[in-house]
Amino acid sequence: MPQFAIASPGHHDVVGSGGLSSSSHALASAAGAQMLLRGGNAVDAALATAFALVVCEPAMSHLGGQGNMLIQLAGDADAVGIDGYPTAPGAAHAEMYEWIESPTQGGYRFWTKGGLNDTGALSVAVPGNLAAWFYAYRRWTTLPLRTLVAPAIGYARDGVPMTLRMARFTEEARERLARFPASAALFLRPDGSPLQEGDVVVQKDLARTLQLLVEGGEDAFYRGEIGQALVEYVQAEGGILTRDDLERYPREQFRVLEPQRAPFRGFEVLVSPPSSSATLLPILRLLEGFDLAQHEPLSTAKLHLLAQCMKPAFADRVPYTGDHAFVDMPLEGLLSAEYAAARRAEIDERRATFPGPGNPWAYQGERLRAEADSHQRGHADNPAACTTHHVHADRWGGLVSWTQTQGDAFGSAMVVPGYGFLLNNAMKLFDPRPGGSNSIAPGKRPGTAPCPTLVRKDGRPVMALGSPSGTRIINAIAQTLVNTIDHGLCLQAAVDLPRIHWSGDEFEVEADIPADALEGLRAMGHTLEVRHAKSPWFGAVQAVAWEPDLGVAHGAADPRRQGAVVGVAFDPSLRARGLEAASPNGTAARA
Repeated sequence: MPQFAIASPGHHDVVGSGGLSSSSHALASAAGAQMLLRGGNAVDAALATAFALVVCEPAMSHLGGQGNMLIQLAGDADAVGIDGYPTAPGAAHAEMYEWIESPTQGGYRFWTKGGLNDTGALSVAVPGNLAAWFYAYRRWTTLPLRTLVAPAIGYARDGVPMTLRMARFTEEARERLARFPASAALFLRPDGSPLQEGDVVVQKDLARTLQLLVEGGEDAFYRGEIGQALVEYVQAEGGILTRDDLERYPREQFRVLEPQRAPFRGFEVLVSPPSSSATLLPILRLLEGFDLAQHEPLSTAKLHLLAQCMKPAFADRVPYTGDHAFVDMPLEGLLSAEYAAARRAEIDERRATFPGPGNPWAYQGERLRAEADSHQRGHADNPAACTTHHVHADRWGGLVSWTQTQGDAFGSAMVVPGYGFLLNNAMKLFDPRPGGSNSIAPGKRPGTAPCPTLVRKDGRPVMALGSPSGTRIINAIAQTLVNTIDHGLCLQAAVDLPRIHWSGDEFEVEADIPADALEGLRAMGHTLEVRHAKSPWFGAVQAVAWEPDLGVAHGAADPRRQGAVVGVAFDPSLRARGLEAASPNGTAARA
């Protein structure tokens, strides 16, 4: 029997005996599947997909962006977290922006005068994507770099059609893109109007840059020609990024970390290092105390419990998370069974309530504190709004969960002239006010929501999933896990099921939740914001599951963002043709 799945009518997983790749773009998933067909492992597939997404979804991810991932291949004793998130430049400081409180975000979001942390050179943090990608390449892959990047180079050189979602992002960002000639030339028409769905986007400068990376590796970016062009452009536009900032990142600021983990219904859920793990895992710890399986998946009682478990977890997110290299975080307390029990006792199963922040320091081993330190006060929660996620399984049972982002759509809106790649606006993810756990400091990472996730059984990975869409990432993943583990839905049905969201201000629901369930929630005291069904607003989960007994992978892609799964069948003739990797975990020599 499948590890998670009971087939649901009308919703079916893609199944592959040779592995599969799932992403939000069909061409990117196809690039990953090509590597699996050539005998590559899940990291080979993930890298090919990551590079392809730069070409196919430039608004959501690029060479000048950031990301993180979880990896466990067959034969690995444990999963590994790779943190390629950006850092503030060395010249950054807590008072570099003049902040303005937003009148519409209930105090959770803050703007800066002139939008300097949103668009342009002062919004650019030190990019981390390529440091993470090349670390994964050196440690795990079995195929040559030129093979992994070849699909992306072909897409960039020959052009790819713009999707409906990319066209909408381009429309929304047209004024920002128009400020920078290289950006306007790439994404706007000569009259200044945005490209439309179906327009073919040719990116010859980017194709050349990708070839430079094949020839020179990460040094071409962090120490070489590409980095020099990046820094000169940013500084010419008034930015503070330097060559030293770039050179230091892969040497000093890139991180390989042990994932955070917590039990859930007999499984072990692993999440990329904080701060995302400090919210998803507490939600699951709270949910574990309720028998959700007794309720229908879209019943009032089940949705109420979901919302009531989201509330304390997100209430604790604001004061207790940040870059753990700069901020003392009570992770042990936040993830403890005792703290979950105390917070669960505050939940009313019949009425909507909001308990506010708790005191996880009281559950932090011997380090008891009555309240958080003064530097732990609430911070602005400016989650990455334009992110993409992809997941992969290989035929040995290796799984990869990989998130990459620009920050906002098109990041800073700056394309490096002559090199064709976009730069992030990750400085917007910091609290622009001084004195908070997420305030700006040189070399510091901003608080983030991306949350690559693995699920293990008896130490072996059996599921990988993740999502884009800011704080909605966390809740989308939590609901997908509940739908598979508690309700026994197959992956695709679990991903398709309507979602809810609460992260601090509004209780949002998809419009295709049954009307009687919505009325029941209102009767319990919930104030609902009903939004369009199957909207990317609620995330876009990509998921794969591995069945060790059968040796096959299941995959699902979220219809909320035109996702696609490409599965492959294992071809024994690969071995005879010399194309099969000699090892599933990267120990084979690469030509």
